[in-house]
This record gives sequence, C-alpha cells and structure tokens, in this order.
Amino acid sequence: MEYKKLPPVKKDKKLPLPHFPTSFHAAVFRLWETVSASKLAKVFGTDEENIKKAANDMGLPQQKHLDLWRERGYITTVRNAWHILPYDQLLSVLDMTEDDFASVLKEDDFFGIKLGNFKPFCERIVYTEPDTKAKKALEKIKSIMTSHFGDIFDGKVPFDFFCEENKSSPCEKAVGLRMIYSFCGLYASALDRDISLSFPDTLLESYKNTGVNAVWLPACLYQLTEFPFDKKYSQGYIVRRENLKKLVKTAKKYGIKVFLYLNEPRCMPLDFFDSNPDLLGSRSDFYGTLCSGDKRVDEYLRSSVLDICSDIPDLGGFFLITCSENLTHCKSNKGITECEKCKEVPIHKLISNIITAVSEESRKVNPDIKTIAWTWAWEDFMSEEEIALCIKNLPKEVIIQTNSEAYKDFCIGGVSGTVRDYSMSIPGPSELAKKIWSQAAKTGHEIAAKVQVNVTWECSTLPYLPVFDLVREHMASLNKIGVRHLMLSWTLGGFPSVNLKIASACLSDPSEEKYDELLLKEFGKDAPIVKKAASVFSDAFREFPFVIQNLYFGPQNAGPSNLLYLEPTGFEATMTCFSYDDIDTWRSIYPRDIYISQLKKLCEKWKIGLSFVKAMPDCMFKRMAYAAHAIFSSCYIQSEFIDKRENCNAEYLTSLIKDEEENTLLLYDLMQNDAHIGFEAANHYYYNKFMLAEKVLNCRYLCEELKNKK
Repeated sequence: MEYKKLPPVKKDKKLPLPHFPTSFHAAVFRLWETVSASKLAKVFGTDEENIKKAANDMGLPQQKHLDLWRERGYITTVRNAWHILPYDQLLSVLDMTEDDFASVLKEDDFFGIKLGNFKPFCERIVYTEPDTKAKKALEKIKSIMTSHFGDIFDGKVPFDFFCEENKSSPCEKAVGLRMIYSFCGLYASALDRDISLSFPDTLLESYKNTGVNAVWLPACLYQLTEFPFDKKYSQGYIVRRENLKKLVKTAKKYGIKVFLYLNEPRCMPLDFFDSNPDLLGSRSDFYGTLCSGDKRVDEYLRSSVLDICSDIPDLGGFFLITCSENLTHCKSNKGITECEKCKEVPIHKLISNIITAVSEESRKVNPDIKTIAWTWAWEDFMSEEEIALCIKNLPKEVIIQTNSEAYKDFCIGGVSGTVRDYSMSIPGPSELAKKIWSQAAKTGHEIAAKVQVNVTWECSTLPYLPVFDLVREHMASLNKIGVRHLMLSWTLGGFPSVNLKIASACLSDPSEEKYDELLLKEFGKDAPIVKKAASVFSDAFREFPFVIQNLYFGPQNAGPSNLLYLEPTGFEATMTCFSYDDIDTWRSIYPRDIYISQLKKLCEKWKIGLSFVKAMPDCMFKRMAYAAHAIFSSCYIQSEFIDKRENCNAEYLTSLIKDEEENTLLLYDLMQNDAHIGFEAANHYYYNKFMLAEKVLNCRYLCEELKNKK
C-alpha cells in the first residue's frame, strides 16, 4: 500500500542490526518496553504465546507500565520501530491512521523532519521460529539481559518526574517574566488530553518555588476557534478551549500565567486551497500561506484572538515567531513571493501587521494580556534597517524578545564560528541581541531574552547540566543591559531545577554573596563542594565543540544509546533524532582531529569535577554530574571509533567498545534511579532503558566480530 501523506520509503536504505538473530526478535526486543505482547501478536500475525516465548528466549522480564507509553511516549515507540517496521505495521502498533500519523509528523515539533523526511525500507515482520544458529544467539542475549538488566522494570517508573526531592524552598519573587515550557508537556496534543498530563500540580508548585511565573505551549488558532474557511480543521476546538481554561485557572493558583506560542496565520495543506484558491499566498512543496494581504485573513486572525481572550481573560498572553519553518506570511520564503497582493508590501510590514493584530485584539479584552514578538530568524529575512522599522511599527505594549546568544562569535580549538542559538557553553549576549534590544528600548518597548539555563541540544536528555558558573556569567551580562524578562527554555530545559533559581536570582543580583547564599540554602554543608565542582564542570563545558550542526545532528543527545557499526551505514544524521555514524555531519566546521580532541578535553576536565562530588551522598546534582560525563565520554568514544575503525587494530577498537559499554551501564544505573534521564518533552524518551540494553548487545556483538577478525 502506498502512503502518499507520509515520508517516501527509500528501498536502498536499510539499517543493519546484526546483534539480533532475526528481524522478528529485533522487533519484539525494541518494542517490549512500550507495546503490549497482545498488540505485537496482532500486528505480527501470530499468537501471544509466540511473542512471550520470543521475549523469554531473550531474557526479557514481564511487561509493566505500558499505559504510560501509549499516552506519553508514542514518539519513543516510533523511534524504536522506524528501522524495523513498514508503515502498515507501524500504524497498527500506534493505533493511528495515515492522517493521524501525518498530523503527528507535522505538528509534533517537526517530527517528520527529525526522522529524516524519508522512511527506511523494512520487510514485514512475521513470526519466525529460531533455527539452531538463532537459538545460540538468543542464548547470548538472554545471558546479557539476565546478568545486567533483570531489574529493568524494577527501577524508577518512566514519567515519574516530580517527587519530594523537587519541592525545595521557594526563591524570591521575580521582577519580570520567567517563562518556561513544561518539562513533561505533550507538544502537539497537550490541550487534546487531560491537561494534568502536561501540567501536573506538583510541577506547577515546583515552578513557583524556582521563580517561574509563566508557562507556554504551542497553539493553532483554528484548533481553538472555529475556522471560517473550513470548519473540519476545528474539530475538537471546544474540548481544547475548555482544557486551556482549566490550565489557566490551575496555573493561577501558583501565581503562574499561561502563554500561547503562535505561528500565525497558520500555513495550510495545499489541498485546502483546492476549494479556497483565492486565499493562497505563497507555497512550499506541501503547504501554502493564507494570503497576508487578504482582508478576510486579517479578520480571521483578529476575531480568533479576540474570541479566545474574551473567553479566557486571565490568559497571560502570546508570543509569536513570524519567520520560521512554518510559513506565516506571503514572504515567508526568505522574502520571495509569487503573491500579487503582497509582492510590493515590505516584509517588515507583513510581519508587524500580524503582531499588531494579536496585540490590539487581546488588549481590547484585558490590557494585562501581553504579546511578545520573538525576533527569531528576522536577521535572515530582513536587513538591520527593516528590523528597526518593524519594531518601530509595533504597539509600544509589545515586548521584543531576542535569542540572547544569536550570532555571537567564538573560537574553540582554533576553529572560529558563530552561534545561532541553543548555547550554554558559550554564554550570551551577542552584539546582535544588544543592538536589537537597544532599538526596542529607544522606541519604548520592554525587552526579553530567550535563553537556555538547564540544557540545550548540547546535551538535551538530562534535566539540567551542573554548569552554574556559565549560567551566572550569562545572567550577569543581561543584568548590565537591563533585561528583566526571560524565556527560560524551548521544549528542552523545562525541569524545575536549581539552575532556574540561579538564573532568576543572578539576573536580579549577580553578586558572589547572593550566589553563595543560594547554594547554602540548596545544598547545606555540601555547598562549598558543589560550588567548586560546578566551576570545574563549567570550565570543562567551554571545550564543547560548539556548532549548530553538531547540536542538531551529533550523538550528545542519544549518548550511549547510539549504536556502533564496524562498517559505514551510509545513513545521514537527522535533526535531533538519529545520529547514526555520520561523524562528518556532526563535526561540521571542525576538522576530525580537532572535533575529537575537544570532546576528549571536555571529558578529561569534567572527570576532575567528579573527584569532588564522589563522596557526596546520592542527590540530583551528583547524578547529573556522572550522567553528563557518561554522555560526553560516549560522544568521544563514538567519534574516535568511527575515525579509527577502517585503519586500526582490533585490540584498540575493542578497548573503545568496552569503555563504551561501561558508559552505557553507568547511564542505565543512573536511569534506574532517576526517571528524568533520557527524557525531553518534544522527543519523549530520547532513549528508554531497552535502548541502553540493546547498546550492550551491540557492544558484545562487535567485540566478538573483532575477535574473529584477529
């Protein structure tokens, strides 16, 4: 069957998984943590006993916690199944139609792009009775699983995020916004489900204690109001509206406002314009813009915002990205348009019109409802003069927000580059950010900084990185400029951590005395050790080979879960999803030797910090220190392995593999004691426990292969 709405299948792309004896056993293993045996039996056309027998042959314990994955971890299931199931079986596992899955790929933070915009070829999985050779392989798998992973379902329960440990004492009330994305927010479907899944009271209380006073979530106007051009797109909007009301009401109890993130007017599938051809502005391969110059579009934008705010007057506000992957106006394609209505309209005018409409309509209901104009990518679409004109044309009540570190220059390992965003290792602000904020201040606008203070794509799968000095340095610089509003995270970095407290406190008062006081309050007698270790970790993290391509494509997000291969796979890394063995994409501007040496420096320096925390009792700070080292060490080993695998002796490669197995087992042990590890809201569990178990199988298999080659 052909699936025209899903990424095309490439028949020449098939990922080898030789550490499993059959594709059937690979499928059972990879899906055992997230999909029930009964469901697998139905999908693979066999009875449940055969599924359970296959699991038993591999030493897999009895399944637990499956309901959690269906509601909150379906992206993890997709990642595990992407290279082993064809579309029909994948959709059956997910209980989704083609339309359902197409929507997930589009709306779940560009998940289709993350998967690579294509589907690897997969044969249909059918039950396979193991032959003699397969049985021997299964015995080895069972031995490894029972030796190292017999307790795999006995550790911390997945998604069990907020416990007593997180309920620290409240920090001082912030002056200005401290806005964050929910650590466990369901990106595309938070308002379609029980709102407490994405915003539990325990999380909101923890946010209050860490100084957070606003949360944000993505929204499409046609999913919260009735879409006048085609009402089928608004199906379920009443339920979503009611859930938004509940969230606003609940958050208010904790002194927290709710903001909606908008890419509006939202681009539409091209088939929408078959019945609405006069609304089409510009187009891409699959989507078209609602024409910016059409009065009906402006009326729809204004009436939708007014309707939502009238129904929910306590809404905190909106922030808008108007130059992004989603087309939002007729010059969204780098200023180029075929739209006759908008061809002569300056791009800065198209952008300011959208933002103005949202600001004016919301303030008709409540003047306290804020509109934030995020300048993300404006510099790619507009000149400095056009940016200044755009800001000047906006109502004074609009807050101007800029990525703090955008286009900051750096030199690491002798390699020069420029930050785009998502940097903690290179603290902002940049000269560009300062210039935009200066322009905004001159025209009477308040200013906000978009920052990351917990984690970035430099290492997204931990709740926070213990690099306090870097956070302090960044906040002290923003303090000097007069920034008072902070957007503290994108979808990653939403954990209610000590980093948030440090950021909020140091933005107001960056003094050493204030910092020491905060550490003493948080860590008691261990404060001096924590301070010293965090300083070492901060210095080590400055060695990270930063470049945006590495952040998006490198192995530092998957860490030890990324498999090793003796032969090149031929797969190209995909954005924040699959790193494969594509080292030349990871390193980008860095020569291989420099990239690898920087990772080695980072690990060696970080290890010095571990010597300080070794004697500390178990706590999140200590776990994060060890988990980060395991991930960075894995990045170094993977890179060194790929670089040396063609022209190196088997003994050295084997030593690397054994070190990688140690990293994997360490991260697994930490994950058993901390459910936050491996999770990132937009990717769900980037790696689950079975992915780490598979990596050990992968390591053992490669060691045997190398032994046989001697």
